[in-house]
Amino acid sequence: MNNYKIIISYDGKHFHGFQKQTSNFTVQQAIEIALDKLLNSYQLTYAGRTDSGVHAKQQVLSVVTGEILKDSFKQSLNALVGEHIFIKKILLANKNFHPRYDARQRTYKYFINTPSNYEPYNLGYSYFIKNELKISELNLIADSFLGENNFTNYSKLRIGQNPVRELTTSKWTKSNQYFIYTITGNSFLHNMVRSIVGAQLALVEGKVSMATINTSLKRPLEERFKYVVPADGLYLWKIKY
Repeated sequence: MNNYKIIISYDGKHFHGFQKQTSNFTVQQAIEIALDKLLNSYQLTYAGRTDSGVHAKQQVLSVVTGEILKDSFKQSLNALVGEHIFIKKILLANKNFHPRYDARQRTYKYFINTPSNYEPYNLGYSYFIKNELKISELNLIADSFLGENNFTNYSKLRIGQNPVRELTTSKWTKSNQYFIYTITGNSFLHNMVRSIVGAQLALVEGKVSMATINTSLKRPLEERFKYVVPADGLYLWKIKY
């Protein structure tokens, strides 16, 4: 059997998340419909799920098949998956390669527009807020999330799931058009990134205190934070192996 590492990007606005569902169309379903036309049999695995509306600059898949994929396979697959998914690379991987369990780091980015740099065509690909932001203030808050913390208040946990995660990057930058939050960790919980961004914006707006955020990361509060930003501005940016 041959194990192929496939790197893709997609516009999440057109899908109800990545993982296959029974009632809604997803990225995984679009890919499997295309693969069904090209391969007799295969097994598909992926690095991680993204929620409805979340975009990906780099999502990683694995396709295990008894067939040999020729150079023309990428072109054929791109022709079938539709215009909102792009197959970037197809590489022959180690037979034991697993896109989820072998990943050492995942990086997400979140894009925000403010009144001073707002453009209507960015809707669906960034989050517009009415207040202006200061990079220095945002980065003071972002530093609080670095290292190993308990993210119970920043995620939708499954029963028995470990809420502790370690972040190696948590920082804001500003381009001509966006405020961009970059976050890197070994793994992430459901809604974790959007909740972290939401909590930071809530602090800027005076809805929550720095002391509350610091406490929540060590001794979780009774209720999960309700400040969750929309999926539009979130991108799965890079996966490192």
